[in-house]
Amino acid sequence: MKNILLILLIVCISCTKKTQTNEMKLSQMSAPEVVKSFVQLSASAKTSQDKKQLIDSSGGDLRRAFERMSEDEFKLTYLSGQLKVEKVDILDTSIQNDVAKVRYQVVIENLQGTETTLETNEREAELKKGANGWAIESIRLKGSDKIAFTRGMIF
Repeated sequence: MKNILLILLIVCISCTKKTQTNEMKLSQMSAPEVVKSFVQLSASAKTSQDKKQLIDSSGGDLRRAFERMSEDEFKLTYLSGQLKVEKVDILDTSIQNDVAKVRYQVVIENLQGTETTLETNEREAELKKGANGWAIESIRLKGSDKIAFTRGMIF
């Protein structure tokens, strides 16, 4: 019985440390690093816990979109493995006070349909700096005023 309690205690402590490490890491990242991490996690999400990480790195409309997403919607959209980020290139970053705009190009391998395709898109993320570091407020196709959703995914 003591061994089981000891194991549970170790598991709880390690989970707590992992969460603190993720939060610390996010707060120490630059705006372009937050964007790159968010995009890569969007396409490589493996568990529902990844949804929390996506929420933690977002704010504003983007955060609300993730918070409204049911677990079933998240699983269907993010955990299906149909899209894979091949490459993320940061093209330009501008920072004024606590607002950053990061323009980037993302190459996605789309496994849906009968043939695999590579899709290249240019996007612009707007971030705001808060107490926990940079948070992505919105991601848009370059030159558009609409939030970028690709087959339900935000990246």
